[in-house]
This record gives sequence, C-alpha cells and structure tokens, in this order.
Amino acid sequence: MKVILNDLEFFAYHGLYDFEKQDGGKFVVDIEVEEPVKASYETLGDVINYEEIFSIAEARMNERKDFIEEVARLILADLKAKFPQALAASVKLTKTNPPIKGMKGNACVVCSF
Repeated sequence: MKVILNDLEFFAYHGLYDFEKQDGGKFVVDIEVEEPVKASYETLGDVINYEEIFSIAEARMNERKDFIEEVARLILADLKAKFPQALAASVKLTKTNPPIKGMKGNACVVCSF
C-alpha cells in the first residue's frame, strides 16, 4: 500500500544566496511512503497517517537550509524514523524558480530508500 501526497506547496527560505534567504520562494514537495498491505484498515493506527507525513514536511520546510538536497534528506530521515514499517519512501523537492539566469523551468531533487 502506498500513501502519496502530491503538490504540497510551501513558501520557504532555502537557498545558497543571500537574496534567497531574505526573499524566499515557492517550493513543491511530493512524498510517497509504501508499507506492506494489512489484513484490514479500520482505525487510524492501521494506516500511515498522511497528516503526520504533511507535518514532517512542513516542519522541515520551515527550517532554512542552503541546499534543497539537505531538506529532502531530512524529510526522508524523519519519515523513516516515524514509520519504521515502511518498505520504501520517496521525497521529491522542487524549487519552482531557481536563480539560474535564462533558465525557464524548475529544479528538483529526489531522495528515496
């Protein structure tokens, strides 16, 4: 069973340059967490709670880091610690407006186990 959160939008202050740290920017996070299929899903304790997944992402996005690679790594580490039953997880972190002159598009990193 996979729990997937897509297109989580955050305004954050990640970046190497001073203006990124001061002005901030828009980031998008996609997260997948896979666990073994259970016999039934009747209580909140039976599921990987996507509210908790969102809280992990939100907390890490609120911590300023120079590199989005580090933010993605920390989110993944937190997911692994919170959900030890997970078979696999993936975090995709997209910087929607990277400071690259002439570049149109975005930059992203993907981190998984």
